[in-house]
Amino acid sequence: MPAGTGTPGANQNGAVAAPSYSPGEVVTAAGPLTNNAPAPAVDITAGSQFVTTAYNLVAYPSLRPQLILDQFATVRATKLTHRGSSVRFSFVDDLAEATTPLLENIDVDSASMSAKGLVVSMSEYGNAVTTTALLRGTSMVPIDPLVAERVGYNAGISIDTLAATALQAGSVTYDDASTGTVHTVTDSSGLSSAGIRSAVLKLQENNARPMNGSYWTLIASPAQVMALRGEALSGSNQSGWRDVTMREQGMGGNNIFYGQVGTYEGVNIIANNHLPTATKAILMGAEAFAKVHSNAPGFGPTPNTVVSPVVDKLRRFASVGWHHLVGYSIFRPESMVYIDTA
Repeated sequence: MPAGTGTPGANQNGAVAAPSYSPGEVVTAAGPLTNNAPAPAVDITAGSQFVTTAYNLVAYPSLRPQLILDQFATVRATKLTHRGSSVRFSFVDDLAEATTPLLENIDVDSASMSAKGLVVSMSEYGNAVTTTALLRGTSMVPIDPLVAERVGYNAGISIDTLAATALQAGSVTYDDASTGTVHTVTDSSGLSSAGIRSAVLKLQENNARPMNGSYWTLIASPAQVMALRGEALSGSNQSGWRDVTMREQGMGGNNIFYGQVGTYEGVNIIANNHLPTATKAILMGAEAFAKVHSNAPGFGPTPNTVVSPVVDKLRRFASVGWHHLVGYSIFRPESMVYIDTA
């Protein structure tokens, strides 16, 4: 065939690169330029307009701890005389044991009954988020459900923190100026079978009753539970766990083969990562912990969701929040034992 004629077009301005024999065309590409070779020439003008980052329209929350501590406040103020800023619980001590024989011709002395009260105060707590009309109108995801979910969780974790702080307070002061202090068992090797047995023994010596049927409740940090699960047998008395293999117990019994704790030494063990002091496990019996809240209209045992009225002139600002009037306190220090670990 005869040779071609003519000259390269205006856009054929790329550098010559083997095995090509004429300047390369301008290539319209997605970019960025760092993803392309030096030749032929690259144009990302259009690519920069239309090649963009895609978004997953799911707003993932942070990893969250379990919110379980409020349920252990088994003492609730159910018979209030009236609405007040605090609630007073009354304790009347038993009479002293009468073990001395009576004298036939002398009347007995009257015995006195001592009493004291525990005052648990309530405080207001709350939080809110306000969004604008511009945000709601231009956001690529619906913003109201996102705000509502985050506000709701904020209520839960805030109240759980109040309960956790009260659980580890250490003592209560009664209205007669006396103080009740929670007993502490020190378990220097980490949470162990021996430490749990010592704590249970203290509750039994205090005449405390189990929280759930015949079981006590222990709230411990994950590190404490891991130390307990890693406990080895101690000599011939086997003071720790049974053999972790299934050889002797079959598929039942207290066994850590599957990494489970469950009920051990008559104690329901619950791992919780939201304790203020992670080295202070809490063993509880019945009536160890109390909660008070207002019974006025609009109040209750759980936080209230509050959707604020829109009052600005152009109705642009919308707020959603939560509000609670509540108080927590150790109720019977004799029904609670701390296990301090390394």
